[in-house]
Amino acid sequence: MDKTYCFLPYFFATFFVVVIACFYQSYFSEFPDFQNVISPIGNVPITITTVTHFHATMVVLWLLLLIIQPFLVVNKKVELHRQLGKVSYLLVALMVFSFVLIINQTHSREKNIPVFAANLFDFPVFMVFYGLAIYYRKKTAYHSRFMIMSIIPFINPALARVSVPGLPVQLGLWVLLFGIEFFNRKMYKPYLIGFGYYIFNLAVVVYLLLANPALLEKLRTMIWGDITVE
Repeated sequence: MDKTYCFLPYFFATFFVVVIACFYQSYFSEFPDFQNVISPIGNVPITITTVTHFHATMVVLWLLLLIIQPFLVVNKKVELHRQLGKVSYLLVALMVFSFVLIINQTHSREKNIPVFAANLFDFPVFMVFYGLAIYYRKKTAYHSRFMIMSIIPFINPALARVSVPGLPVQLGLWVLLFGIEFFNRKMYKPYLIGFGYYIFNLAVVVYLLLANPALLEKLRTMIWGDITVE
């Protein structure tokens, strides 16, 4: 890992704290009873289920792994870093499964088209950035940058809980990342690849949401149908 990115454990730790803070009212503050939970989104009662707990656990484990991995590299524990990297394959598979379950649970409660559109954006972006990080696992400079980008899809769901628009924050993070490169190593290629895909995916979702909602609804029906989760 290049010296510019020795700050990564602290960056990921800060992001972890922000996510926990955003979900505090609607989830963590209700531990261990989880009764009479009110969602900040719509200010409506929600039921915390086993699916909710499973999803929360997988995301927390992933965010903790993001903190641990660069810390191991900085402290020259490269072999342990590689072993945990292999463990991440299973963790990400479980997290993907939890994403599917939680999205299905959400849409069984309320057919919310904007939320479905957000899911179409966040989920593929995470998978692409994580996939690129694994593909470039032997090229540290690329690997670390794609791992940084993998947090971007978590921004919208977290900030939505505190009624803060996620898109400006995401764009601000892109500006920050390019700015760091400008003043340091000037290794723009990973971020250009990531930003290009991000904009493409965002354009597709905006088109579906604003210009072709009928197609978006058709996609929602094809994927989720009218399955109800109790």
